[in-house]
Amino acid sequence: MAVGLLLLGAVIVVPIATAQQQTPSPTPSPAQDDIPETIPRYSLLEFAVSVPGTYDNPYDPDQIDVQATFRSPKGETIPVPAFYLRPYALNCTGDDCESMAASPAGAPGWRVRFTPTQIGRWTFDVVARTPDDTVSLREGEFRVIESDSSGFVHTGSNPHYFAFDDGTAYFPVGENLAWALDNEGGLDAYSRWLDELSAAGANYARLNLDVPWFISLDSPGPPGDYDAAQAAAWRLDTILQMAAERGIYLQLTLIWHRGFTTEPLPSGTARPEAAISWATNPYNTANGGALDGPSSIFFDATARDLLRQRLRYIVARWGYSPNVFAWEVTDALDAISGYTASRGQPWLQDMTGYLRQIDPYRHLITVGLRQPDTALWRLPGIDFAGVQLYQGRPDEDTGDIVSDTLATLREVMGSLDKPVLLTEFSLNSTYPPIDDDPNGIHLKNVLWSAALSGSAGGGATWWWDSYVDAENLYEDFRPLAQFSQGIPWGSPDLQPVEVGLSADEAVTYTPLRIEDFNREPESISPPNTIYRLTADGPVPSTGQMSSFFYGSATPVLSRPQTFTITPPVDTELRIHVSTVSPDAPAMLTINVDGFEVARVDFSPASADILVTVPLSAGEHTVVLDNLGADWLELGYIEIADYRAPVRALALADRTVGIAVAWAQHRSYTWQNGGDAQTLGPLNFQLAFPGMPPGLYRVTYWDTATGAVIGEESVTLPEATDGTLALNLLPITSQMAVRAFRIAGPEENPTAAIGVATRTPEVSFTPSPTETATPTITLTPSITPTPTDTDTPTNTPEPTDTATNTSTPSVTPSPTVTPSPTDTDTPEPTETPSLTPSPIDTDTPSPTPSKTLTRTPTSTRTPTVAATTIPSTRVVPVP
Repeated sequence: MAVGLLLLGAVIVVPIATAQQQTPSPTPSPAQDDIPETIPRYSLLEFAVSVPGTYDNPYDPDQIDVQATFRSPKGETIPVPAFYLRPYALNCTGDDCESMAASPAGAPGWRVRFTPTQIGRWTFDVVARTPDDTVSLREGEFRVIESDSSGFVHTGSNPHYFAFDDGTAYFPVGENLAWALDNEGGLDAYSRWLDELSAAGANYARLNLDVPWFISLDSPGPPGDYDAAQAAAWRLDTILQMAAERGIYLQLTLIWHRGFTTEPLPSGTARPEAAISWATNPYNTANGGALDGPSSIFFDATARDLLRQRLRYIVARWGYSPNVFAWEVTDALDAISGYTASRGQPWLQDMTGYLRQIDPYRHLITVGLRQPDTALWRLPGIDFAGVQLYQGRPDEDTGDIVSDTLATLREVMGSLDKPVLLTEFSLNSTYPPIDDDPNGIHLKNVLWSAALSGSAGGGATWWWDSYVDAENLYEDFRPLAQFSQGIPWGSPDLQPVEVGLSADEAVTYTPLRIEDFNREPESISPPNTIYRLTADGPVPSTGQMSSFFYGSATPVLSRPQTFTITPPVDTELRIHVSTVSPDAPAMLTINVDGFEVARVDFSPASADILVTVPLSAGEHTVVLDNLGADWLELGYIEIADYRAPVRALALADRTVGIAVAWAQHRSYTWQNGGDAQTLGPLNFQLAFPGMPPGLYRVTYWDTATGAVIGEESVTLPEATDGTLALNLLPITSQMAVRAFRIAGPEENPTAAIGVATRTPEVSFTPSPTETATPTITLTPSITPTPTDTDTPTNTPEPTDTATNTSTPSVTPSPTVTPSPTDTDTPEPTETPSLTPSPIDTDTPSPTPSKTLTRTPTSTRTPTVAATTIPSTRVVPVP
């Protein structure tokens, strides 16, 4: 394809919509040849350049590389690649112009698109480089003035959330809009979908740029020649403009894994037209490409060069836009045929490194994975994790999708100090969930549980066209979009917390058992890890924690383990020791809130011992350690009464005084039909521990409408334990709470002001007459107050009784000071008799009267001795 290049001479300046104010962008049109004197900051400056000569492929920078260099008011040099395009325009079709179609409009040529980020005088020049020569093409200058745009999205001051250049928080709420099918209307469908999302207050969508039937540069081919893809590229021009006008930010997937897989779609899939694979990929030698297999993408030099060329064109043409939220290198790296971590990691580093090199705006970069791999997401070129969750409906009977959501997200968040975003979820990856959940109950539950889990936004459902649009579920985005506005997501200490739940009436609490440990012999637990035991499981996952507690015989492996536990009621902690080394004794110590409450000596080959200690309601820091000579293996940890019939997820900044929570009736699920009227209302009190004293403004939100349904002022006096207790309205489905500290402690603290009425008739269903109260924002009067040093925090340090210095013999203190939390625990009905401990002969320890069964590996009869507070029980498991 030989192409002669022409001078177009057009200059386009397009204001970019801000996060707070969406101003429609004018339709690009020819303008004067001169660069305008002034340009608003974050607006698009687009101009044409004339390039002499004729080239076979103007999209190949090895043949012709046109690049502009901009110099900022601060003296920085910013290179921006130019790109070649064939212009298109919309034309009406049909008698009443009921749809629009694209057609060529004007001569092809070279363009530069640039978005200035600094105020002041800018200069630029444009050069063209060929293998034989470098030619200067154009130069100029312009001045940038202030605008009301918030700029590009980056990681915020809190590293787990996003923010714009000006510091304004960006909390994604939206869905996937990966492509449009022919029968959906193409751009007309996108216009409608984006309109609906914007009307509901959503601000996020995820779009695939590697779909042969909609937007793809390398299809139909040949790869690296984008002439046949110019209509598709123009579609993305238009969609980006639509998104800017509607305040929606796009995550753009650059490589679709489906083109590099030999795995066929399941039979009966809801999208047979999506059945592309390696067999149809233009990179395939069978289709005239250069690669003999899909795994060649990881190591073939031709594949690398072609993909780099694609990335360069994408950045040159669309990188200007602040409404590009992020580049997603590929949607499912681990689903590409031939993938292994050793192949995928260097390939991903190469792709992200090149993206970072050519993108002057440093857009966020991520990669999608079907199975979480924090080692990949930890790579320095990856800015956040793109997590996916699919259940197996309708082929499998699936459990609670909220529990699965939390387990999936927390597995990643617990070991990654970056934002985590649930970018795909559904009940099934192959079929839209219309038959299972036409009312969108799982959509509501996952949106809110993802948002309040500590991830960086609400979950993005996969089935946008055949589910959300087909069932008109757009209004499900509105409540979270409204609730999230005004929350200071950039607050440095905002993080997940475990809150207390107590009921007005008698309810049944179920146990939480943790037993998913790393049981590989000589496995070692990660250092300095604190496991927060929530009602839905541990954060981070205890799958990384070794089940073996090693003693002084292997000091390099010996590490205490720390847990934050928040029982809703007085209960007991159960520690099951499954086995002890047959060669030497072990000694388990249990420390609660800085007090050693139990010390249990195990003789060699002991097995199946259950140690039980009382825990009072509220937040506790529990440290387990082995101060004996050899190892013991943990069977499980269990809290007897822990899971309430209401689920509560919460975030808090306990320094400043910010608390937000989502409460869900655990029976409000799609499996139960989502009929809140059939669920009996539950009355619960929510307790945020460790909050600073002061005056809090509390609002209660209806998660079905986004309306504020209750408001009160609550004073937390200084002379308290820092527990902010809030009476929730009766729960039959979901509700949400925001509590912002608006003033410091008062000299004479008062009781709660304007307590919200607990009306059993409150119904969390949409009401056309209900008007939402304006969003409450954090007022400037807030003064950061240090957290009370007596209140346990989320990051306690191990106490002196639980250190890495393990000794074969430990002499306990003659008198053990019990934890204040244990004083109300009744005495046990059986008091074990005292016998000398085989480990510590100087201090007598009580032992169970029952002798343990001898294990086959030992010729000795194992015994167990314990020095404990009186209410601790140590018993062999029958």
